[in-house]
Amino acid sequence: MIKTRNTKIAIIISTLLSSQAVLANDANDVFSLGEIVVSEQTGVKDIAINNTMTAEQIELIGAKTAADALDYVPGVHVAQSSKGEKFLTIQGFEQDKVLILLDGVPYYETNYGQLDLNQIPANIIAKIDVVKGASSVLYGPNGMGGVVNIITKKGQEGVSGDLNASFGQMGQNHQAGSISLGKDGFSLFASVDHRGRDAMRMSNDFEPVLSDIKDRFGDLPKQMVVEDGGKRDNSAYESTNIWVRGGYANESTELFASVFSLDSDRELPYNTRYNKVFSDFSSFADISEYKDTGMDLSGLHRVNDWLTVRALGYYHMHNDSYDSYDNPDKDLKLATSSYSDYTAGGALFTDMALADWNSLSLSVNYKNDVHKKKNVAYVDVDRSHGYERSQLDTISVAAEDTMTFGALNVVAGIAWHKQTIVEDRGNDATAGEDGSDTLDPMLGMSYTFDNAGLVYGSIAQKTRFATFTEMFDDTGARHDLKPERNTSYTLGWKNDFSHSLLNSIDVGLFYHDISDKIVETYLPDPNDPGWDLEVYQNIGKSEFYGIEITTLSQLTENISLSLDYTYTHARNKSENRDSDYFRDIPKDSVTAIVNWYQPWLDIDSNLRVRYRTDILIDERSQEWESDTLTIDMGIKKAITPQLSAYVNLNNLLDESHYEGYGQPNEGRSYEVGVKYRF
Repeated sequence: MIKTRNTKIAIIISTLLSSQAVLANDANDVFSLGEIVVSEQTGVKDIAINNTMTAEQIELIGAKTAADALDYVPGVHVAQSSKGEKFLTIQGFEQDKVLILLDGVPYYETNYGQLDLNQIPANIIAKIDVVKGASSVLYGPNGMGGVVNIITKKGQEGVSGDLNASFGQMGQNHQAGSISLGKDGFSLFASVDHRGRDAMRMSNDFEPVLSDIKDRFGDLPKQMVVEDGGKRDNSAYESTNIWVRGGYANESTELFASVFSLDSDRELPYNTRYNKVFSDFSSFADISEYKDTGMDLSGLHRVNDWLTVRALGYYHMHNDSYDSYDNPDKDLKLATSSYSDYTAGGALFTDMALADWNSLSLSVNYKNDVHKKKNVAYVDVDRSHGYERSQLDTISVAAEDTMTFGALNVVAGIAWHKQTIVEDRGNDATAGEDGSDTLDPMLGMSYTFDNAGLVYGSIAQKTRFATFTEMFDDTGARHDLKPERNTSYTLGWKNDFSHSLLNSIDVGLFYHDISDKIVETYLPDPNDPGWDLEVYQNIGKSEFYGIEITTLSQLTENISLSLDYTYTHARNKSENRDSDYFRDIPKDSVTAIVNWYQPWLDIDSNLRVRYRTDILIDERSQEWESDTLTIDMGIKKAITPQLSAYVNLNNLLDESHYEGYGQPNEGRSYEVGVKYRF
């Protein structure tokens, strides 16, 4: 292992020394209300580890989705689920323990508590802010690992837009277009994004393995190869995403509305390690529908010099259909499981400038989550049932105060959260067993030195409530679960330098102590002694700690280098645990991006290197990725002031690794495209 790592580190260094690219500028088309709603009113960013990625940076790395972009943020690791979704971990926390916001509005799928990040197209993003640890208390629970706020673009004065088209191997294609309109305070931004592929190409180094098979329907062998490499079986994908945001803004008021449709259908690449088949469910499946639609409303009014009122309202619907088959060849369709979910809610904020040195923000958040599931079984018709409805209500009340005493900045906050189970698969919740509440305090400080930068520290209590899928076991019985709790500690230093070899540095230490962790356990099935039931219980305890270091260097006028390093120590302290470690959390992560602009040829180019070590793929089998190295690059040539052509090359070394349990990565790939701006 040491020899392999040394070789790969040498490749990183030699590649960086021979590469070049251009430094990105901040986007000027940010939807400002979305930014204000999350971070502008308090001093939270000064007391927590945070990172920002702009639209230019997102375009330079060739990102097509929010998942592509977030994978380059320090402390963030993006993996793939068995359902084909892209999800992230932040400082050890899975995505359902991170608050994902679009312009301040929470986005998630109610059953699992997270949304496929590939659903969010990159061409609507103006900026991504990631705040870790002691994020603001104002935006409700479920942000144990922090907050990711994806801030969208808004219409600009006049008429502008762009058209983009690209293609790659195995039918991969991407077409996108957007238009921006603005006049006299009114604005409109609209985007259409389509992506598709016939299949995914696997690395030439992929080695087929035997998958364990639990077949309670047919007569499949107990082990078999379900993926032999080359063209990834059952990996076709297509999505069409539409996003429209319009609004009005003047000096005192902002009003915006968004409507969206995020629609995809996809085959599910089979898990190479484990699959199961029942008469009404199978791992050999397709997602014939995966669609999110909805509307967001947001507003801001500056009442006077000291009082600002902000409000959010939203209604999001999620529908998906999971088609199960009897074997990898999909000879017989067994059943279709369908979800029809929605979440509706809103928030009210008041921001008060009580004095030159003191500002206070208050908030009330409410959301109503509904999960409906039905099953149509084509073979065992007794397993069919109509929609079963479950409902959760969550309310949160919070206050956050920012006080400034010269160079000292103090932020204190407290939030009360309550979740209530209203309906349990069509039945009213039992009195006295229908909810739980928590109190989350937070305190942070920062101090700015004249020549030594900013020093910051914070401590915060965070809450995460159980999701629908965790409340119910395989038999449909509901289990009352306490909320997970995290005490988060952060200490850091950031500074800007005038030296070209080091423009800026940000060093952050973090420690998370998690109790009442909701853990997936396996208990004997009373109806079938040879089978285990999957049950979630509050028996977990864990700790995460580590360090993040982020640097930026402007090596020459046209060459820049960003270099990030993250160390994460994540340990499971639960009783009867399968492993001391957690899946999909790299121990060490290094990301380097070198940008070069060639003015005489008007060419932007970039080289992106990611090196990660010690990633657990499966707790029960103790399968690890000892290290992974991926190198990507992009080149963009301006043909005219409006027209440009580009090439993106990904996984240049054709590295073979796993992006999640049983989910091998894509091999070397290319993309060639053109973009026209008007």
